[in-house]
Amino acid sequence: MTSVRIKDLGGASMHAVDVGGFIAPYFMKEPEETKQIFDKVPDFKFKKDDLMLCSYPKAGSNWMYETLMRILTKTAEPIQGSKEDAMIEFQSAESVDKLLSPRIVNCHFPCRYLPLKDMKAKQIKTILCCRNPKDIAVSYFNHMKGVKSYEYDGKWSDWLPVYLQGKLEYGKYTDYLIEWEKEIKNGVGYPFHLMYYEDMKRNGTEEIEKLLKFLGVDIDNNLKNDILKQCGFDTMVKREMYPPAVKELYFKSDFRFLRKGQVGDWKNWFTVAQNEMFDDIWEKEMSGSSFSKFTYSMY
Repeated sequence: MTSVRIKDLGGASMHAVDVGGFIAPYFMKEPEETKQIFDKVPDFKFKKDDLMLCSYPKAGSNWMYETLMRILTKTAEPIQGSKEDAMIEFQSAESVDKLLSPRIVNCHFPCRYLPLKDMKAKQIKTILCCRNPKDIAVSYFNHMKGVKSYEYDGKWSDWLPVYLQGKLEYGKYTDYLIEWEKEIKNGVGYPFHLMYYEDMKRNGTEEIEKLLKFLGVDIDNNLKNDILKQCGFDTMVKREMYPPAVKELYFKSDFRFLRKGQVGDWKNWFTVAQNEMFDDIWEKEMSGSSFSKFTYSMY
């Protein structure tokens, strides 16, 4: 394992950690600690009432976490703690184990690195969040520009081709989806629910109903509406997700972790040539996949 600098086409670089053939984020930890956490993820032990939340980065996992926690605790009030508390590529297994139920264990790692054995043994209810790849790319670029640990200050035009090549942390989104598709086709072996970011934006009421049925939770209509309101983007932006000390430590002063939350913001970033390049790569790598057709605009 070693700390690495990944250059974009303009020469600006991003900080990451090579944990042995896989590029993981640099979380302001020593590479040895990141490697230890990475190696232990497949052996993570769940509590029987845990949920597992999976997503590629910037696919809406924070939004889903906030929604799920309110459903599980049956309240629309702000939740205690954050998604990162039970993020098993960020926290040690010992740290996560100390958290009280309900716990939403979450991870951005590809399917092959997840604690699948225990997920199957304990029948852990698992939710996979997906989002259209163009909005993910824009959100990810801004994330890397705004989080201090990346030490990155490059340009969108220089970052996008490197991202599409899969040279950054977590690898290609196409690989992530294809791996999940194989898992689903083979029968995951645990309760599984697929969510799309765009569906939540389009019809949150219907999607929450699906979640409630999957989770086996019953709440009244007033609480459903309150949860939808409290987990709406405008409301979440006004509410501080992180204490000032945490924001100062991890984020640049002009960075907003919740930036826009729109479907179709990619149109404000992609040039015609970039969009054609993206489409060509995406269609080639995702040909025949059930994940090949996303919603790219709400209008």
